[in-house]
Amino acid sequence: MRTLLSVFLFLFYFTFPSSQTSRELIFNTNSTKTSSNSTRFMTFIALVDPLCKPSPFFSHHHWYSSLLNSSSSTTSFIHIYNTLIHGFSASLTPYQAKHINSSHGVLSLFPDSIFHLHTTRSPSFLGLNNLKLKLLNSSGSNVIIGFMDTGIWPEHPSFADDGLEPIPAHWRGKCETGFGFNQSNCNKKLIGARFFSGGYRALFGHDHPASEYRSPRDHDGHGTHVSSIAAGAPVTGSSFYGFAGGLAQGMAPNARIAVYKVCWVSGCLLSDICAAFEKAILDGVNIISISLGSSRLPFYLDLLSIVSLRAFSGGIFVASSAGNEGPTWASITNAPPWITTVGAGTIDRDFPAKLLLGNGISITGISITMTRESKLTRGFHRLYFGGEISSSKFSFSRQLVKGNIVLCLTTGHMQRMLLGASLLSLGAVAMVICHGSIDPNGIISEPHVIPTITVGILEAKLIEDYILSSDSPVANISSQGTVEKHAKPAPVVAAFSSRGPNSAVPGILKPDVIAPSVNILGAWTDAIGPSSVALDNRRPQFNIMSGTSMACPHVSGVAAIIKSVHPDWGPSEIKSALMTTSNTHKLYYYRNVSLLSSSLILDESTGKAANPFDFGAGHIHPERALDPGLVFDLGYQDYIDFLCQLNYTKNEIHIISGKHANCSNIGKGQLNYPAIVVAAEKVGHKGVNFYRRLKNVNEVGSRKYKAKVVGLRGFYKIGVIPKKLKFSKIDEKLSFKIAIRKEKGVAKRNSLWVGALIWHEIGGKHRVRCPIVIFSRQG
Repeated sequence: MRTLLSVFLFLFYFTFPSSQTSRELIFNTNSTKTSSNSTRFMTFIALVDPLCKPSPFFSHHHWYSSLLNSSSSTTSFIHIYNTLIHGFSASLTPYQAKHINSSHGVLSLFPDSIFHLHTTRSPSFLGLNNLKLKLLNSSGSNVIIGFMDTGIWPEHPSFADDGLEPIPAHWRGKCETGFGFNQSNCNKKLIGARFFSGGYRALFGHDHPASEYRSPRDHDGHGTHVSSIAAGAPVTGSSFYGFAGGLAQGMAPNARIAVYKVCWVSGCLLSDICAAFEKAILDGVNIISISLGSSRLPFYLDLLSIVSLRAFSGGIFVASSAGNEGPTWASITNAPPWITTVGAGTIDRDFPAKLLLGNGISITGISITMTRESKLTRGFHRLYFGGEISSSKFSFSRQLVKGNIVLCLTTGHMQRMLLGASLLSLGAVAMVICHGSIDPNGIISEPHVIPTITVGILEAKLIEDYILSSDSPVANISSQGTVEKHAKPAPVVAAFSSRGPNSAVPGILKPDVIAPSVNILGAWTDAIGPSSVALDNRRPQFNIMSGTSMACPHVSGVAAIIKSVHPDWGPSEIKSALMTTSNTHKLYYYRNVSLLSSSLILDESTGKAANPFDFGAGHIHPERALDPGLVFDLGYQDYIDFLCQLNYTKNEIHIISGKHANCSNIGKGQLNYPAIVVAAEKVGHKGVNFYRRLKNVNEVGSRKYKAKVVGLRGFYKIGVIPKKLKFSKIDEKLSFKIAIRKEKGVAKRNSLWVGALIWHEIGGKHRVRCPIVIFSRQG
């Protein structure tokens, strides 16, 4: 760790020329600032061993103060950590950082870093409407979800506390006051709210933008949206200007909400996130929902991985988004097995719109900004081709776009909302947009300030060809409103959803599951328009958003329901229940009844069947997850053993766990994860064995299960020993072996082989599914 810091400080000290301004340094380093005398400062997080506190110091605070004072008399603390982790954060010069890192008791020094949120009708799609009726009188109101995001708009009806019982007795948090926010903004639904900006202010200065609330109040809208998805109260007559209309409610409408605002206009600082984790655990949350991404570094270099493991040790379920960097191979974030990582899937609802070209060709797209009464539906308007746009720097001629419908082909994760606003300001009447490879079928509909229809790549090509071949290209746009159930095959893995394999630990399947995340209706702040651009004067109660940010709170809410029904379950039992009961097949409707089809979930990016590196174990199925029959249980010590098996050093494990680990007693046991992932090169010709353990959580203790392997036939032989498991009581644990052998004479034709081990309950309903994935590192 000392060597790594030395390399980092060398780069930090010599990479940037002294002629750069302070502001330039901020944006080039993402975490550097300068003072008037050109001394470069950077925020670091010092992780210490609390047992190493020298005896002359009465408290850890005094010890930390001595570390700072010995290197500088002007530096002060940003945060002090004393629960999940021990240490502090402060702005330091390279000299100070090097001095503190070499001090006795300091385990590691982490440079602060910026994280960004993963954003770009779901309850009924998940089968929760009838399920919730059964749970209205359950103990669900005692489960507390902590959201680390942009805050909350407390007056929204989604956060009303009508009918809720008193605040759970185990809650120890508070409602912090600040600009535009006071204690009366909390209630029996929104039971706590805090904000953390020390790290952010150390980087960007103490002056927040005029539009930013220095309080838990949400100016951005993202935090309000995700909180309502997970635990919003029922709100009738909800919609986004008539789209997605009906009853809006969260996955767990009885769950309580605790808000930890860590994200501001320019991002979310790691030092603030760590402080929020500490407070959340002390406050008494049961679940942490965090829709942003960690790095792909080894766990001992990733502080978000470290604090989430410490939270796991306290029985806290942590859900996080997988990221929006799909369909790139191995683009997944939040890799640790103790985090439940959620990818993006679609739901059975669509907002179809038609673009009728002057040559008679009708193009189908989607839109939430067109209405059936729109003037654009009357007659034809001229079409203009705006070209391919790959950045947020674009310029159009007013003369060319005014009064026209403009076709734009965007690439990458650019600021599409600004594009629409720019066209509106120049007098365009509408925009037709294609999102390129991140959304090849045009399934993402966004709340642009200009009337907009989204189309897929193939449709965009037809429109482009027509414009370029016609002397006077024209089109007419019309909306068909909202279509449900029979709209499109669902779920489909969204192209933008980050994919496996897990680059940090290839043997751990990521994502774990997928959940609804495309065109999701949720509560919205009253501080900014739905497109978040300055000229958007709309102020709807609800907004429609897409991204794995929306998938994460779906799982957080379902986890709250599971926790309410099984209050003694820990995070590993909840995660196992979600994974082993998930769907891998599409839905279809017969007489308005949702049924599973024989076709696998599709991948939007290819149009072909998706695989576990796309959807993990599958799409969540809440009702089955409440009663999984068996679970793969995991404890804190199992993860310590897992870190030993990764060949981490004692010091690296000490950094991650906060405890000294003895790896000499670790045998050949394996992490009891609800999935098996192995490289084909490791299987080889001799084969490989895996060992797993199941715990009976069925209320009727005596149960028998029989193993069945599906897939992989003709390529690999899968043996299961024993083939039957007999449980005689609840909480009983039984182990089994899975032997994987390559079939003789099979030439390599694939780079990925997928199957599953399914434990079927004999004479019962339970079906416990464990994915098996064999992949070629050379493929």
